[in-house]
Amino acid sequence: MKKGVWLLFIFALIFVSACSNNTGGSGATDTVKVWTYPVHEEYEDELKELIKSFEAENENIKIEYEYLSWAEGPQKFDIALNSGTPPDIYFGKPQAKYVQTGLTVDLKDRLNVDVSDFDQVAIEHMSYDGGLYGLPIYMFLHVWGGNKQLMEEAGIDYEKIQRNGWTWSEFKELAAKANQTNSAGDQQYGFVFQGTNEELLVHLAMNNGLPYRVDTSGALTWTGDEILETMEYIRSLLDEGIMPRETAAIDPAKRMELFYNHQALFFGRAIPYFDPVVEARNQQIEEGEIEGEKIDFILLPIPHNEGEQQIAFGGAEGYMLFTQRNASDEHVANSIKVLEHLTSAEAGKAAVDLALPTVHKGAEGKFESKVAPYNEEAANVLAGLVLPPNDISIEVGALDDQFRTEVIIPTFQGVLNGEMSPEQALDRFKQANQTIFGQ
Repeated sequence: MKKGVWLLFIFALIFVSACSNNTGGSGATDTVKVWTYPVHEEYEDELKELIKSFEAENENIKIEYEYLSWAEGPQKFDIALNSGTPPDIYFGKPQAKYVQTGLTVDLKDRLNVDVSDFDQVAIEHMSYDGGLYGLPIYMFLHVWGGNKQLMEEAGIDYEKIQRNGWTWSEFKELAAKANQTNSAGDQQYGFVFQGTNEELLVHLAMNNGLPYRVDTSGALTWTGDEILETMEYIRSLLDEGIMPRETAAIDPAKRMELFYNHQALFFGRAIPYFDPVVEARNQQIEEGEIEGEKIDFILLPIPHNEGEQQIAFGGAEGYMLFTQRNASDEHVANSIKVLEHLTSAEAGKAAVDLALPTVHKGAEGKFESKVAPYNEEAANVLAGLVLPPNDISIEVGALDDQFRTEVIIPTFQGVLNGEMSPEQALDRFKQANQTIFGQ
């Protein structure tokens, strides 16, 4: 065979192979690629069952999934997205940097399911700048928690706090009771929070009249007395010994270590899923598999400043749709079918396993909760305090991401470790408002 004819033959084989794997042509098996994460301990088993039930009804569509780690997965996805080769479906929530690539698929007017079957706030959190880029499987909550035994020893009515919330002054008064040496001879703190990111500042700022960091006009809101007061309050928790002085160096693993060692009366960030996780640890202690003292977890709201609205930090996560530049319309349509199945009522078990309220009407009451009744009730109350996402443009969202990465995190680290005063931090925010936002 002549060389030119041979090359044409090879190219033809490559083309046919690409079509069979990506276009979903008539009679061919179309492969839809899904990248996801360990949403909870048993989620991969749930995912396999979802895939099995889908493929049984759609013999021409095959689902390939990759299980990413929380540590390395986001960077791997960013690289794939920026190179123009993202998976068809990715677990997470819409971000400005995703939409800016032009590879996210707006699901509006393309779905086969009724969006009204989902919680409206959850749907809004899967939207961005007028487009719907995914469907949710749960509404997450990042709030605070407590040690049930220590709270009861201090005479703290946790169910009242769960129902009615608490103010900054009430929280500080209760937290101060824990500043002592515990029975093991270790220092005990009123409050422990990881200091390697800006979450503590965000939680308290939201509950001090700053529900959104950027307003609908695209202006930064962290330039006035409210954010200064928030940073001063955090400094007071450090200066009065309620929080460890080394908070700036505490990561999530160290935070949980202090909680498990009965060295923290209250801690953040906490999620409802800690309830079954802590209970599983208690079981391991009881059976002699690990050493330690049993503990019970209490889900708590974030304290709010006197006179301000109580807000729970939360949002939605689920599956988003992306497209490669050469994907056929049929392949995109098949990918939408897969996405709809992965977020259907059948997928609602993930929310229940995470001790979160379901977001799909068809999943309500379908799965058994594994959470203590008082924490389940608190989770439902707190889910109702989650705000819709801020209505800002993709461009403003990208500026906010830049402000968070380049300014907030290093500046807040300076406040926590005492290298920068709250006043100096405020000045830096004001400067960034000019250089980044042009205000």
